[in-house]
Amino acid sequence: MISLKEIALLINGRLIGPGEILISGVSGIESAKKGDITFLIDRSYERYLETCEASGIIVGKDIDLKKIKGKNLIVVENPGIAYIKIAELFGKQKIYEPGISSFAFVSEGSEISKEASVLPFVFIGKNVKIGKGTIIHPFVYLGDNVSIGEDTTIYPGVTVYDKVSIGNRVIIHAGTIIGSDGFGYIWDGTCHKKIPQLGTVVIEDEVEIGANVTIDRASLDKTVIKKGTKIDNLVQIAHNVTIGENSIIVAQVGIAGSSKIGKNVILAGQVGVKDHVVIGDNVRAGGQTGITKDVKPGSTISGTPHMAHKEWLKQHALLRRLPELFERVKKLEEKYL
Repeated sequence: MISLKEIALLINGRLIGPGEILISGVSGIESAKKGDITFLIDRSYERYLETCEASGIIVGKDIDLKKIKGKNLIVVENPGIAYIKIAELFGKQKIYEPGISSFAFVSEGSEISKEASVLPFVFIGKNVKIGKGTIIHPFVYLGDNVSIGEDTTIYPGVTVYDKVSIGNRVIIHAGTIIGSDGFGYIWDGTCHKKIPQLGTVVIEDEVEIGANVTIDRASLDKTVIKKGTKIDNLVQIAHNVTIGENSIIVAQVGIAGSSKIGKNVILAGQVGVKDHVVIGDNVRAGGQTGITKDVKPGSTISGTPHMAHKEWLKQHALLRRLPELFERVKKLEEKYL
């Protein structure tokens, strides 16, 4: 357990209430009980403050403290960042003993750090390199000449094809496939001829890849996911794609071949990106946007084909009025025609 005073010091917050109260866990604001600490990150949850039984509540500086009476508070600049620190404190990851399980298969020529953990039923191909602190969970397949950096975690059932490079502090969740062939064919008049996919995939440092994601290898060069990018579950990234630093790719996004995504881009759920499209830095695309051509940096877009978000809102509002407008036109036709 840890006291409220110690938590306030950890997250650089201002404590309102007794500092000696002990905290034994962290919980959501709706279900928090005595002994828990909770957080108000989204203002829509303010309605739960009055009935919240938590022993401590972390709030932002924008909260009207006069409206919160009888609660122990820690006021911080950013409750979301404070939440991350507290969650890490109470939810430390399981520690695995370094070494290679006797039930794992390691091919010749592989270099695996003595400080890495290779768990049972892992297959490691020839000339694979794995850095210290990296954890490879059961039923992972690593092809020949794969390179994995330090402090990376690869969860069960991940498949990494030959020659793929994965950086440091990367997280890859269960069922993901990296380096499968890009979808490339040429019609020869009688059938579809497969284009050999001779390139690779490069995953840079501090990338997180969700469950059941597929990232195809390039046809000749490389598919690249740059540093700090986060990819949600069920995303398809095709051959020769580049995604810039610190971008967010939400669930069920599909990015077609040879597209270039800038840094700090957000593609919301079910966005589709046409092949050979260039998306500039700091672009925001709303859910289900169909991106059919290049997008200028800093744009906020929606709709299919994509357009400025404000324009899409206007069109959507008019679309909802179509039945009403149809009836008005019908009455005018009956009156004058």
